Amino acid sequence: MNDNKFNKVQAALDLNLSRYCVQCYVAEFRKIRDQYPEKIKTKDFFMPVGIPDHRTTAKYVEMIRVIPEIIRQLAGGDLGAQAAFEKYRLLCPEGYAYSTFKENFFSWCEKNQISRQRTYVFPEADMAILKQWRSGNDHQRWQIAVALMESADRRFVNDIAAKEEVCRDTVLIWLRTYRKKGLDGFQRTHTINDTKLAEIKEREDNLIHLLRQTPKIYNINRTTWKLIDLARVYEQLYHVRISSTLVSRGLRNRGYRILKSREKLTSPDPLYREKFAAIQDILRNLRPGEKFFSIDEYGPFSVKMKGGRSFVKKGDYITIPAIQKSSGWLICTAAVELSTNQVTHFYSLKKNTAEMIRLIDVLVLQYPDQERLYLSWDKASWHCSKDLVTYIEKLNSDDYREALHNPVIALAPLPASSQFLNVIESVFSGLARAVIHHSNYPDVAACKEAIDRHFHERNEHYKANPKRAGKKIWGEELVVPVFDKANICRTENSLHNKAAKKY
Repeated sequence: MNDNKFNKVQAALDLNLSRYCVQCYVAEFRKIRDQYPEKIKTKDFFMPVGIPDHRTTAKYVEMIRVIPEIIRQLAGGDLGAQAAFEKYRLLCPEGYAYSTFKENFFSWCEKNQISRQRTYVFPEADMAILKQWRSGNDHQRWQIAVALMESADRRFVNDIAAKEEVCRDTVLIWLRTYRKKGLDGFQRTHTINDTKLAEIKEREDNLIHLLRQTPKIYNINRTTWKLIDLARVYEQLYHVRISSTLVSRGLRNRGYRILKSREKLTSPDPLYREKFAAIQDILRNLRPGEKFFSIDEYGPFSVKMKGGRSFVKKGDYITIPAIQKSSGWLICTAAVELSTNQVTHFYSLKKNTAEMIRLIDVLVLQYPDQERLYLSWDKASWHCSKDLVTYIEKLNSDDYREALHNPVIALAPLPASSQFLNVIESVFSGLARAVIHHSNYPDVAACKEAIDRHFHERNEHYKANPKRAGKKIWGEELVVPVFDKANICRTENSLHNKAAKKY
């Protein structure tokens, strides 16, 4: 391109561009021609970004060397060009003039991610508050803390604003507020006049009065209130429109919340205290030659794929079919002896008096050297039938004991509906978590084998580690197997799900 023959006006008309645009193109072309003449041949007319770098002259090298010292001396204030230049002239009297230094200084700060905004040295009290705000749940205070702490590290305001998703001016306002007033400038001062307070109190009183009424009074087919129903009925009664959010806030201010009711295990037995005291008295005075058994049945439960808790990888799920074909079912009748924690068990087809008589016979044969066996069970019909009482009286008769030398059978029945006192329930809970939950036995025999092994290992453990009222066995029993009115040892007939959820 010959500069003398180039007509910018004609070129603008030919290219349908403004003369200013053509002038900018010409200026860029001249820069390429002067600095990169080889590009003229390839017609690659685009200037590389950031090129060329400043020439490494002695003045430039000296300026780059002293800039960190200038920034250190200006710590705690804005990195203004004038203040930085004054420090520069003291360090380099023969250095650049102001305009050249300003351009190079700003370029160096941007390249090294150094913000020229004021930095802060926080007092310990302010730093503790800022750390608390930064780790708290208040989003605005988190933003303020991040803005101040990031600015103290000389981060760019634009980067801080992008991180907090606010505009640049908001960050600058926070910085100016702290500079003038400190953290006190961010205290929220929200006052409500007496008239408004009276209105809020009256609204909350009306809501509480409405909440204590049944929704059916207002033709709402529900047994409990919903927030939207309270807001609608409130508007009908008091001719004031309020939102469900305002209803929720008013109820929370008065201490109301949505809470699910919980089942509480209680005993309606009028002789509860007497029976419970009698059992404790027996256990406190249990002598050598006497054994105390807690007795109950586990089941009936079906043998099929069971659900339960286990370790799984995040994102994986364990599912079981809702409808399955059972491989069979069984009932486990068991008794745990409290002084030695030994379990005696067998399998039954029914829950009746015959099975209880069978259990007594098994215990008599298992403990022939004992003087007395205490049997404790709940108030099921087959635990207190006439046939069972008659059989026990027969075993305790003088003629029968003189002939067979069997121990005396004594009953220590639990109060009505007090299965939470029955220690065997805790043992059953440990059994369920160990070998029933999350199982998939192919048949009843395999299930029985697992149960037998569980009780065998349990008994061997307590033989090697004798304890009167031992603690959790294998980490699987839900509560310590001791009589305690605070224990909740309830089980379900199938999987003891409710007990498992509690623990």
